Amino acid sequence: MANTGLCVQMRPISLMAVVLASVVLVGAHGESMNMTGTLPDDAPFYKWPDEPMGWALKVHLVLCFIAYVVILPVGLVMEMAGHQYQWLAQLSGAGVAFLGIVFGWVHGHLGNVYARYGWFMLSLLVQQTATNLGLTLGAVPRNKKLQLFYRMVGALQLVYTYVGMLLGGIRFLNLCSQGHLGQCVSHFARGSALIIGAVCILVCMRVFGAVIVELRRPLELYLSIIMMLVGAIGTFTEHNFFQTSNTDSWSHKDLQHTLIGVSWFAGGLLGVLMTCRSHPRSRNPIPSLIFIATGIAMITHQQDLVMASHTHFLFGAALVCLGLSTIAEITLLAAGFVKDHDQPALFQFVPVFFMCASGMFLMGSNRDMVLFLINSHIDVATYALILLSFCFVIMFYFYVLVDLYFALAGPQSAKYRALEQHMDRQSTSSQTSTLNHSESHSSLASAAFV
Repeated sequence: MANTGLCVQMRPISLMAVVLASVVLVGAHGESMNMTGTLPDDAPFYKWPDEPMGWALKVHLVLCFIAYVVILPVGLVMEMAGHQYQWLAQLSGAGVAFLGIVFGWVHGHLGNVYARYGWFMLSLLVQQTATNLGLTLGAVPRNKKLQLFYRMVGALQLVYTYVGMLLGGIRFLNLCSQGHLGQCVSHFARGSALIIGAVCILVCMRVFGAVIVELRRPLELYLSIIMMLVGAIGTFTEHNFFQTSNTDSWSHKDLQHTLIGVSWFAGGLLGVLMTCRSHPRSRNPIPSLIFIATGIAMITHQQDLVMASHTHFLFGAALVCLGLSTIAEITLLAAGFVKDHDQPALFQFVPVFFMCASGMFLMGSNRDMVLFLINSHIDVATYALILLSFCFVIMFYFYVLVDLYFALAGPQSAKYRALEQHMDRQSTSSQTSTLNHSESHSSLASAAFV
């Protein structure tokens, strides 16, 4: 029986691996060598920069990476775990980050968006460090609200660091320019939302258990709310709905994107209605069906460039895999393979990975990036493998951070073992009460018979 259960759990993983391999192979052959078609006039602008990267910029990148990706996140984990030397990580991270920002000033080019964003990161760093010193030295009375504020700022700093990385890459590759800012922002914003959502689900599953009972409602309720909002925005913004002139005709792209917005709003509304009163274990397939429908639309979504059609195909295939793997997860959870407070099973990480991959492919399918790939002679299979590697790195990074949290706050097994012992005590007490109740009934029946 154990082997049978393991085989059932491994089937979704094997199926998704085969589907993903097929997607990459399909993108690698066929028309992949004919990546150009008719290039627009601004196509030569998107290429690898001719100006070499200076030493100051290299030192800036290395120091900021050490500070914002290694030291400060470790300090946040130490704060969450209540470690006594958390202040040391905060101070050292702030010092390294400040040095990195100084070397960015030395490099010059202070008028771009990335440099201006650095001022925001510096102000956030000063505020976070001052709050930490005040709490550590006792200058500020320690209370739960201030400590919660400090932790929220530290958690949001991970998001701000991610945004800074995106802005740095966009600035270095000269993306999101030449009049395509709206299309670029749309791809990066929605793709980033999928990646951040995947990271949040990964952390919550590992910290709170397989079913995430602490949410008090199914995960699909929150996904449906987000889908409803995104669909409402997309319905009225993909084509100028509030235009005063009728000369602007609708293209097939306008129709497809607008109808995707309508389907997301209607499906999200249905998902909210079906899950607003449900238990966290009562998962719902509506968001998965929306992902599958959107993925099929993106697979058949034709672009003016063959390379753009291939990147949209990858995004659509990842969405379909996300929907199918989530339905498989819902089915296995409903069948009772995983208890509420168990550690997440292996198959539960498959939808998380494909959600992250969907966001990565969506960001990578914007028009400017496609033109950069064509000018750099990078085929779609190589591009897909690069983006999937980024997904694995992201999941590895946050998996390690959660492991560090369990190592500092207490072993992971102790958390689940305590929950299991509590559940065992509850079941034992219920069985004892049931046995006593049945014994009293049998004694009454014997007395009546006598």
